[in-house]
Amino acid sequence: MGLSSLTRYKLFSESANFIRNEDSIIPFKDFHAIGNMYDESARLIKGFEEFININGEMPSSETYQKLFDDNAKEVQNNIFVNRITTLIRKQMKEKKESQHLNLPFKTYFRFLIKAIADYQEYVIQDNFIKLFDMESVRKSRTQTFLSYAYSDKGLSQALFYYFWKRSGFLYVNWMWDGVNSRSSITKRKIDEVLANSAQLLFLRTTNSELRVPGNNNSIRQWCAWEIGNFYTKHKEEKYYTSFYDSAAPKNEILDTFKPMKDVVGGEIIC
Repeated sequence: MGLSSLTRYKLFSESANFIRNEDSIIPFKDFHAIGNMYDESARLIKGFEEFININGEMPSSETYQKLFDDNAKEVQNNIFVNRITTLIRKQMKEKKESQHLNLPFKTYFRFLIKAIADYQEYVIQDNFIKLFDMESVRKSRTQTFLSYAYSDKGLSQALFYYFWKRSGFLYVNWMWDGVNSRSSITKRKIDEVLANSAQLLFLRTTNSELRVPGNNNSIRQWCAWEIGNFYTKHKEEKYYTSFYDSAAPKNEILDTFKPMKDVVGGEIIC
């Protein structure tokens, strides 16, 4: 199994360019704010994933700080950088690691990803306008269902753009249920969407991909239902995201899944 061609840097960069240079199919109150969000996120995370994706010993915490500081200068938005820094410190405090000055590079990286995701969530919720007529958007495109165990609106929306630019349609339920909605889409609605989906993509947690010790390979009950439902309709076309690992996840449910490498002609390839 090899690594996917996808990185968060690539997804965020593409999303920023798409929003700024093309007619967006997703309505926002402020397109400029969303475009900046993705551009700043890409600039701040640039270079980190290359360290994660190489085999061998992880770099030092000093390497992390230097890369973060260098990237922060490229962002040119002190409000964004300060907010991300505050969110990282908050995570460290919650995990009682604020006094540890030499945390592993991978730990800092996880904190950075989570901080960026939290910031993106805030910006999207503040600017997203609920979509209603899915069929008028999807039209004749191949539909892929996104199943996810955790909310990462920035990443899932970036994946939507990635599929769209490659003639596909990624169904992300929060985009149709409402970004601020606390209600759940009914199983009947999900059943209909799964029936109309040619493929299923499971968005794994970052902890699972980075092999963080703990119960990170378990599949939530709701996701297991979506996967089982899809299996009764389309047995073969099941994939999972593989940003940072080169080995298959140790999970019985995902044993029949394949790692997503890219999207070509609207469909996932592995």
